[in-house]
Amino acid sequence: MVNPNIERMITELKREFSENAYQEIDLIIYDCHKNNYFLDDEFQEKMFRNLFINYKTSMIEISSDKYNVFDIHTSILIEQEELAVIGKVISIVVKHLSKIEFEEE
Repeated sequence: MVNPNIERMITELKREFSENAYQEIDLIIYDCHKNNYFLDDEFQEKMFRNLFINYKTSMIEISSDKYNVFDIHTSILIEQEELAVIGKVISIVVKHLSKIEFEEE
């Protein structure tokens, strides 16, 4: 069973994007033990560490450190036509990440 915050995030992403655009969005979550999870996997959200957002040729990483400070990073240039979609995905994802009470290491 998917975590409630992730389930709400998926629902909002599906609602906000066309089916074609949603099919191009790939999210991969990592916990603090470097285990990876896809959206339909169950993971303990309090152990969140990284989320990779892939859209077409663009990739963004959102990571959390032990103080629950977030970093948004990309190592590639984002295509102009993909920037609006990536920005909207980040906004939705961050809204749902902000509802998680993370574990302290």
